[in-house]
Amino acid sequence: DKDKALLQELCFGVLRTLSQLEWMIQQLMERPMTGKQRTVHYLIMVGFYQLLHTRIPAHAALAETVEGAVVIKRPQLKGLINGVLRQFQRRQDELLAEFAQSDLRFLHPSWLVKRIKSAYPQKWEAILEANNQRPPMWLRVNRNHHTRDAWLDLLTEAGLTGFPHPDYPDAVRLETPAQVHALPGFDEGWVTVPDAS
Repeated sequence: DKDKALLQELCFGVLRTLSQLEWMIQQLMERPMTGKQRTVHYLIMVGFYQLLHTRIPAHAALAETVEGAVVIKRPQLKGLINGVLRQFQRRQDELLAEFAQSDLRFLHPSWLVKRIKSAYPQKWEAILEANNQRPPMWLRVNRNHHTRDAWLDLLTEAGLTGFPHPDYPDAVRLETPAQVHALPGFDEGWVTVPDAS
């Protein structure tokens, strides 16, 4: 379960911060990886994401990313991956400061930034920042099986914490996202995972 959660965090995280990671690679590599080597490009982005956005110790992130070259059948590029990641570590503060001044800092495509800026001139930055936050995990309790409060009791017994939505009688927000199979009765249809809206 921990490996699945980490894999999900790495996949979603890389996608969420894709423009930042792509920009970092462009600053550190003279030529882009193309063709069959493109997988190495993605592997380096996973390494950057771990170093920037997770609590994984830097030495472990570097070692696992470099070993990933063997898994993707590119062991001859371990040195390149190691070199790019170590160069990133040395220049991380400088690169982050430079990125913070770029148009990409909002982690949205430029066309979308322009539209939101145009539509909401007073609030566009707050909207983009909110858009980059991790969403909470919302659940809908199926009344055919339990009331929301009865299901919240089952959730507490399972060692998880949830909070009722103030306006929607069947909605519950988890304090911390969890694997769906850890939710009481998920497999039996007692609860589903929609967005709050």
